[in-house]
Amino acid sequence: MISPRQLVVVGGNSQELAPVLSCIKQEGWSIVNVAEVRQLSTSRMVRQATVGLIFAEDGRFERSLRSLSSVVAQLDMEWIVVLNRILLTKSNVQHFVSELCYDYHCRPIEMQRLSVMLGHAHGKVMMRRGLAAAEVIHHDRIIGDHPLMQQLKSDILKLARTEVNVLITGESGTGKELVAQTLHSHSSRADKPFQAINCGGLPGSLVQTELFGHEKGAFTGAQDRRLGRIEVADGGAVFLDEIGDMAIEAQANLLRFLQEGTIDRVGSSKAIDIDVRVISATHVNLPQAVASGHFREDLFYRLNVCHLHTPSLRERLTDILPISRYLIECHADKLGVPKKRFSAEAAQALTNHHWPGNVRELSNRVCQGLVMASGRYIKPADMNLSHVSSGPESRLLSIDEAKDKAEKEALEMAIGLYNGNNSQAARILGVSRATFYRLLRKHQLADV
Repeated sequence: MISPRQLVVVGGNSQELAPVLSCIKQEGWSIVNVAEVRQLSTSRMVRQATVGLIFAEDGRFERSLRSLSSVVAQLDMEWIVVLNRILLTKSNVQHFVSELCYDYHCRPIEMQRLSVMLGHAHGKVMMRRGLAAAEVIHHDRIIGDHPLMQQLKSDILKLARTEVNVLITGESGTGKELVAQTLHSHSSRADKPFQAINCGGLPGSLVQTELFGHEKGAFTGAQDRRLGRIEVADGGAVFLDEIGDMAIEAQANLLRFLQEGTIDRVGSSKAIDIDVRVISATHVNLPQAVASGHFREDLFYRLNVCHLHTPSLRERLTDILPISRYLIECHADKLGVPKKRFSAEAAQALTNHHWPGNVRELSNRVCQGLVMASGRYIKPADMNLSHVSSGPESRLLSIDEAKDKAEKEALEMAIGLYNGNNSQAARILGVSRATFYRLLRKHQLADV
């Protein structure tokens, strides 16, 4: 179950905020906008955040500084101020920044530097809250008491004490990125950046620039130097999601980095030493991909030093209802609507469903039920689930048959929901477009 890092944004005008917040969201942050200082002390979502980002307007910022200082001092967060350099000449602003803030950033905004700053601040809070030193994972987003989940949590703690590369496998929607985040937050690198990269979503022509960066003038349109995601993560960890979908020509560049520990920005021959831990994830069967020539064997062994597997919901049925109740809390808080309970029929339907999309699909259906239910209780129809009896006849399908049936149903539902827009359908199912088209061919839906 993937829950983004929480960021509180205070102030700022729409023209400045729009491009900045768009970039921050792409880095995996969930953003809470606060227009007035008093909202900082009343919003529950603010208290859940780890980092606050203040956009200071010269006169208004100084006038609100006293009340802002009082509230900021009470919140267990790290604060970063974006301001005009002239404000730093004011003694009261100097005191606020030095005593109550993690750092400051002078306009004009440099997104790569700000992104690194936010990541470091988040890591510091996570360390302070005890996540990195805990002997037992109390991470409220990894939910489940099934033996498979207990083993996964134990393995995360063991691997967190090491520096080895880790490969996480599991079906789409099982929370592989959350496992990677937790592994990082329990490690000695927890106060350093964590950069998540969706390898399946990168066109082959952009992989090298995205991973390793480029110099000014390296190609048409390269007006400035840009740091690659791996360089931004220096000292921390890089998470290579959907590594099994990475273009074969890009795999050679990644292998060279893993072997040498250096990168070359596009347009430069200077080798730059980089120290990162590499965590990767895939839903693809990599040994099969190696055998078929779609994935390099030498790269596979570099990535798969140690292995974690995220179980599907079908493998841990006893965790479905606890996760569903947790999701009710999350969605109700986020949407600002009253919390509701599941009817007995809904609870049975949740347990009976095959969950091809796993926790991601469960989250979507619970959210739908919360919105669509007209009374205090969520019914199966509110989540677009059938109330199927739990008799033995409903369990006659083999695991492979049930998975294929559920896959086809999910594809048909997504295609219908988005009127044939395959990009949107792939996104809601949590798979890359390449995987989506492969599944269409597998289930003979290519002409739907």
